[in-house]
Amino acid sequence: MERKKVLLVDDVRLFLHLEETFFKRTGCEILTAASGKEALEVTARSIPDLILLDYLMPDLTGDLVCREIRTRDELKHIPIMIVSTSSNDEDIKRCFEAGCNDYVTKPINPQEVLTKAAALLNIPYRIHFRIPVHFKVQGEASRLTFTAFSKNISRGGILFECEKKINLGSRVDLQFRLPPEDQYLEVSGEVARVSFDDRKGVYLVGVKFQPLDPQNELTLKDFVNSRTPPGV
Repeated sequence: MERKKVLLVDDVRLFLHLEETFFKRTGCEILTAASGKEALEVTARSIPDLILLDYLMPDLTGDLVCREIRTRDELKHIPIMIVSTSSNDEDIKRCFEAGCNDYVTKPINPQEVLTKAAALLNIPYRIHFRIPVHFKVQGEASRLTFTAFSKNISRGGILFECEKKINLGSRVDLQFRLPPEDQYLEVSGEVARVSFDDRKGVYLVGVKFQPLDPQNELTLKDFVNSRTPPGV
């Protein structure tokens, strides 16, 4: 399946960087533009599936960019979310009259924006941020025992590579140690994803954790938070 494209538009590089950081969790291809004019140029070259558009920009304000996009037959279907420091009713009205699909105010709440973006893109939104990390995982599913190696982990689950096939929907019990402090965890969960990597000759297995005991939950939370980028 082709990845969705998201165009992020803001004349302030800091905001662009923050938006890029927390949009990476969606798995979308990210395009950027630093002005209204550049946004129109990028959109014409590579049609995005969603535009996150700053309102107050020095060359073209977000509502004007939105109006221009809505006049072009090949672009007018694109969902547009306008982002602004302004909560003024007149500004909000102006943006919706220009044709935007949604309006959010800064400072951005990542979960709010990603939830709305996922709805506009018609894709699932993962609540938990995934941390790329490599460590050994020992596991058991029914009477099958296996050794695997993690690809990423979040507070809600883990993705690992395994030479043995584990059936979708299986209950699994896992044991592993989190680097670098070597903190030991025992968790249970359900297999929510299974695919085969032909290049490596291994299965990719995604497990959704069942509720963790308080100590394991705190340990995993601290580990994920320590590696999560600021603003996410």
